[in-house]
Amino acid sequence: MNDQNALSRGYESALREILLDTDQTSLMHWQRSYDSLESYSASVRDNRARWSEVLSVPASWQADGELEIFSQDGPDKKIRVRMRPGLMVEAHFRPPTAPLRPPFPLVVFLHGIGGSAEMVMGRSDTTPPSYHRIGRHLAQEGFAVLAPTLLNAFRSRNRIHRMALLLASSVWGLEIKAIRVLLDQVLRHLPVDPERIAVWGHSMGGAYALYTLPLEARCKAGVISAWFNNRPAKMVVQDPHYSCFLFTEEEHAFLPSLLTGFSDSDLVSLICPRPLLIQTGEQDSISWPPLVEQEFLQAQLHYRKLGIEEKILWDRHDGGHEINISSGVKFLKKWM
Repeated sequence: MNDQNALSRGYESALREILLDTDQTSLMHWQRSYDSLESYSASVRDNRARWSEVLSVPASWQADGELEIFSQDGPDKKIRVRMRPGLMVEAHFRPPTAPLRPPFPLVVFLHGIGGSAEMVMGRSDTTPPSYHRIGRHLAQEGFAVLAPTLLNAFRSRNRIHRMALLLASSVWGLEIKAIRVLLDQVLRHLPVDPERIAVWGHSMGGAYALYTLPLEARCKAGVISAWFNNRPAKMVVQDPHYSCFLFTEEEHAFLPSLLTGFSDSDLVSLICPRPLLIQTGEQDSISWPPLVEQEFLQAQLHYRKLGIEEKILWDRHDGGHEINISSGVKFLKKWM
């Protein structure tokens, strides 16, 4: 048994050393050019393709249905699209409250673990304070809101993740495909402006925003709440200042190839030059602001070198694991 413990510790130490050598992984995979926006875009093209491969889905994973409105309560609609026989993906859609002329600017809001589209829209009696009935606020500010339903429990996510891994995919790849298919159908059938689309995600939804934006050029701006982190430390370094995924049941969080050149700031470099707001709560146990600041400065560097530093902001607010409505709405109104 002692030999086994020593062997296990040796493997863990060696892997952690590699995972934390972020400078080396970045040097291996990135050769960014900051001479112009055009040269920058060209210099990250291969990395965008690599990220697409990380989030791949089986070749047969193609939606075979059109958008269906299956419930309506006043202006609010519940919609769904058939991805495959037996698999329906659903979302809530709400137009702006104010009497505006379509097409409307759209915010795709992605909920977190334990969350739901109903919570986003403020239609659930159990809506936690962390969501602040954000869908209602966005609609009152003149935005249409699309809130997809995502797998929201560790057990179900872990189970689907395991099955997807056998097909060189992941629960993340499957659900990002669903988000993009829903967006396809909403643009085709509902009165939204294809040039004014943003993604805002909270917690796990923040991960979906960070992972989707590099691939979805139709989304012109983003807000990431309660997710952005120093990813290597968050994944494998136990620390009293924050929770570490290696010591939790969140198996789904371990996305194959995530740290082969794809730290959070690296992924932001695939979102650049589009506007991006990152929100971190001082009292949020998932992160430690000094580490988040280090990662944000790395992300900000890409915008600074391109002369567009005003397009990326870090909102370090006084709250906990929650969204900050005021800074998010202000940011989206400025850039959309």
